[in-house]
Amino acid sequence: MNDVRHERPVLVVVTSTGEALRFFDGLTYEPLGDLPVVAQPHEIAVDEAAGVLYVSHTYRSGVYTDPGEKAHEISVVDPRARKVVEVVSLAPEVAPHGLALDQARGLLYVTVEAGPAGGGAVAVIDTATRRQIDRIEVGARGPHWFAITPDGTTGYATNKADPFISVLDLTERTLTGRIPAPYGTEEIAVSPDGRRAYAAGMALHHRTADGSAPPPTLLVVDTATHEVVAREPLTAPGCPVHVAADGRVLVGLAPTDAGGAPLDGRLTVLAADGLAPLADAPVGQVPITIRTTPDGARAFVAGLHSGTVHVVDLADGSVITVLEVDPGDPDTTQGAHGIAYLP
Repeated sequence: MNDVRHERPVLVVVTSTGEALRFFDGLTYEPLGDLPVVAQPHEIAVDEAAGVLYVSHTYRSGVYTDPGEKAHEISVVDPRARKVVEVVSLAPEVAPHGLALDQARGLLYVTVEAGPAGGGAVAVIDTATRRQIDRIEVGARGPHWFAITPDGTTGYATNKADPFISVLDLTERTLTGRIPAPYGTEEIAVSPDGRRAYAAGMALHHRTADGSAPPPTLLVVDTATHEVVAREPLTAPGCPVHVAADGRVLVGLAPTDAGGAPLDGRLTVLAADGLAPLADAPVGQVPITIRTTPDGARAFVAGLHSGTVHVVDLADGSVITVLEVDPGDPDTTQGAHGIAYLP
């Protein structure tokens, strides 16, 4: 079976507004072409064994806070041939978003919003048949990002509009707990050793008792107890969280002005042990996804509103280049979203 390795590394970026995957040379960052897909692509999971990418499609139009018609597809893409090999319908499930792949078991986990199929859940897809075989309700209407422990036994679904992270037993396929997260959470990531999970949130739907925005915080979860063991302060609300292969924790910060309009974002890099700040880099507006090269040398940060991907040298936080993915209208664009780096 083919894998996704190329003669040269390839960077793949989703543009939701542009309804396409954009391909770039992974070393020079020269554009390699586009692959049109159905509306609106969001996130990407890489299946190395099958040699394909899975791309979630969440809405036909609109955004989470103001969605139009909800989509229900997963596109299966051959990145070597740059073609869509199948579009999998999850109907009656709606709004698939976050993806997590258990390659050893051949299972793709996909968060779906509440709809005709039931409450907000994680749909379980058999990657051999590309068909849904189960759903695990998460106790919330709109789960978004999802991450699993390296052993494939535990999953964490974050909830933007609910004050907890859902803990799932993936062996029994049941909701087993809720980790308090009073102001909602965005992306969650698990450390390579499986001992910690990290999540942050932009508090889109929550305020403190006096009506003010809560202090920006990175939650650190012990995966053995599913308890928050640390709350690391951030300089601005965090959205995407990614853990590099060496355990460094990367958080995309999404500051706003006094009126709530997005400002240019920041990438903060924290040490694996102790979470001491290591680097800080400017990135685009509303960072939404972060990925790194396998050696942890570079990071790629998608700016949702700016429609850009910043390529960052993680040794010193310098910006190597900025890729124009789909700048569009800064008030409405979702120009850059999911990212896959194929070595």
